[in-house]
Amino acid sequence: MERFELENSREFKAAMELENALNDTCFNYKSFAESIKYFHPTLQQSLFRLIREIINVQADDSRYYDDRNRASHEVAKLLKEIIENQCLPYI
Repeated sequence: MERFELENSREFKAAMELENALNDTCFNYKSFAESIKYFHPTLQQSLFRLIREIINVQADDSRYYDDRNRASHEVAKLLKEIIENQCLPYI
């Protein structure tokens, strides 16, 4: 997808909102994660599909990495091997 097309998508806007939340030093990862259990079960599954796609992007060796995100890149490569062939059905 072209950058212009991506930047005009609702998904990009949602990702930027999440970026703003993560940029707050008081952001509580555990509270955010705990909140997910109150999602509708189908949406929990959809969120996990999103997490899988995030892992795939982070694992991509063609992306630029430096020491600030190298650890997440390496962990994502390990996770990708485990999750890439797992089915997450739409129910």
